[in-house]
This record gives sequence, C-alpha cells and structure tokens, in this order.
Amino acid sequence: MKKTVLRILTVCMVLCMGFMLLCPAGAKAQEAGQELIAREDGSFRVLLVADTQDTDKPQQQMLELLNAELDNADADLVIFLGDVIYGPSIGNDAEKAEAAIRAVVDPVDQRGIPFAVAFGNHDDQDCISKEEQLAIYQSYPGCLNEDPELPGVGNTCLQIKGQDAESAPLLLWIMDSGTYAEKEIGGYGYVTQEQNEWFRSGIAAYGENAPVSYVFQHIPVPQVFELIEPAAPFSKGSFCTFMNPTTKWYREKEGAVRTGCFGETPCPPKYDSGQFQSWKDCGVRAAFFGHDHTNDYVATVEGIDLIATSGIGFYSYGRGYDHGARLLILHPDKPEEYETEMVYYRDLIDKPLGFIQTSNMGVQISRIVIPASAGILVFLIALITVIILLRRRRRRKKSLKKE
Repeated sequence: MKKTVLRILTVCMVLCMGFMLLCPAGAKAQEAGQELIAREDGSFRVLLVADTQDTDKPQQQMLELLNAELDNADADLVIFLGDVIYGPSIGNDAEKAEAAIRAVVDPVDQRGIPFAVAFGNHDDQDCISKEEQLAIYQSYPGCLNEDPELPGVGNTCLQIKGQDAESAPLLLWIMDSGTYAEKEIGGYGYVTQEQNEWFRSGIAAYGENAPVSYVFQHIPVPQVFELIEPAAPFSKGSFCTFMNPTTKWYREKEGAVRTGCFGETPCPPKYDSGQFQSWKDCGVRAAFFGHDHTNDYVATVEGIDLIATSGIGFYSYGRGYDHGARLLILHPDKPEEYETEMVYYRDLIDKPLGFIQTSNMGVQISRIVIPASAGILVFLIALITVIILLRRRRRRKKSLKKE
C-alpha cells in the first residue's frame, strides 16, 4: 500500500514539474518577484505604461500597442502608472472590472515579466474598490504590490540589486496618489502625510547609507507648475486643459523641458502634502507620472527630475500616433544614472489609426461628441430652414399687400 501511494506521489510530482516547464512565464515571474537584480551589463529595464484606461471590451489599438511595447522593451519590470481601467464605464460590476484588468495584465504575465501597479483616480471611480482590484492583480504570480496599512492601496517599495553585492539597493517607490481630494479642498487626490512619513522612515532605516530612490505614481505633484508660465490663448506653443479653451492657458518656460513636451495643462492636486519636500530631503533622483494623457516631458525642478508618460489607451483622449509607453533603463551599481525615452505608436506599428475621433478624442469622447455634433448640425439645419420659410412667407405677404 505504501509503495502504491509513493508511486502515485512520484507521478504527481513529475506531472507538476512538467507543467512548470510548459508554463515558464508564471515560473519566471514568481522567481523575479522574490528578487530583482540587474543584468550582467549592470542595467535594469523598466517599461512604464500609463492610462490604458479601458473597459472589459478593450480597444484593439491599445492591445496591439501594448504588445508591441512589451516586445520592444525587453523589460525586467513593468510599472502601470494608474488608470488601468475606466471605472465609470464599467460600473460596480466585479466581473467586468476583472475582465478589464486581465485584458491589460495578461500580455505581461504571458511574457513572465513581474509588474507593479500605482493606482489612478479613475480605477475605482464608480467601480469596485481598489482593494478588490488589488486582489485581482495579486492573483498573478508576477504582481509585486504590497499593501501596508496606509492611506491608499498597493503602496510598495521595490529593491533593485546591482551586480555589486556590497552596494546599497536602488529603491523604487510605487505610490497610490489618491482619487479626488476632500470637498473642502477640491481637485485631484494626493499622497498623504502618512504616506510621506512611511517613505521617510523607509529611507531612514538605511541610516547614512541611504540608497537612491525613484518614485512612480499616477497624479503629478504641484511643483510641475514651476515648469510652465501663463500664455495668451491660442498663442504659439500655448496649451490649456484638454478640449477646454475656457481654462487658463500656459506655455513651457524657456529651457525648462529637456525632451518631450506639454500637450495640455497638468492636473496635479490643489493641496501640497509635502511630498516633494520629502523627496528633496531623502535623495529622490526622479519621479514618474501618468494622468495627463498628452504630456511626455522630462524636466528638473530643484534637483529632482519630473517625468510624464503619455497615455497608451484609445478609449479616452490621447495624442494620436504619439500614444505610447516609456522605457526606463536603470543602473543599480550607478544609481544616479538612468536613461529614458518615449516609444510611440508611430515607432512600432505601421498601420493607420483611422478617424481623429478615435486616435485623439478617444472612443469614449467620440461616442458623446459625434452624436452631439450631429444633433447640433440637425438643429442648425432645421433652424435655418425655418428662418428661410418665415422670410419667404413675409415676402409673399408683402407682395399680396402691394397687389
């Protein structure tokens, strides 16, 4: 009897080992989730994906671009910079939310790449909670998100180790920047003081040998406004809030932006929680944001690089052929050094995007704008027709009076 049981267990173990060999993606991601180490050449490649912002029936252009970005990047890690899904178009439907998340994460998981998510303001808007969404992400072996007892969900610190075993690890901070601020403050969410203290204490734990840090979150800090200045509406190089020319107009300060550009007025929180000051105090090298779909600037404010990543999704608005993702190459053994570049749709895919409503305004807005425009056009035609008929009627009356 014991021999029979032993044989059965042996067969089960062989089958399990065979299954693992047939599924290298999951095995690789799980191994990478335990320890992130630079390559032999000292580099560590990160793909930053911002604002897929889609539904349970995602746009094929987004999926095609995401897959092309993953193939091109040869990444060691993927970081989603928030708004993976668009909550209002999904509603409080757990099945739809899960389908929307899995549509975006599956291509990453299939390649065995570990990943982390910085939640955005639209992820849980009118949708299931971030906690429920985090559970879906964590069902993947490659999900590196933790969830300490802090405001927000999924706040995480990742250590990237270099080839030099004696050097301090490079730290990547994944922050939940909130959704919307309290009513008395208004505007977008922000990283709270409790999160700032968690960040500070994490750095302090290293003592005098504190490693260099990089920060990743959805909503930018208010200090991005130090890169721009007021401008006359519609003047050369000016921009406003997307599709809202009634807002205040700006332009880039001369020499402020090294690469990329502002395509719209940034939308940071109105409240400054002291996050930027904590970065200055604790040796942050650069911070990366999503949120503003048409911004992809690289600039420096008070010694810290502030870097935007344009949106990859076509459900909401974007930059046409400049939809894309950002490749970031880190060097843990030389932590102050990094390279980054945007890789756009036009760089990877030789296929027309189609109507401007889809490529720039997004499917979501197009569904509103096109019918509304058609309705306005019909109304104007009807109004002009009525005016013409009334004028003709008056002319007839005048002619009859003369007779």
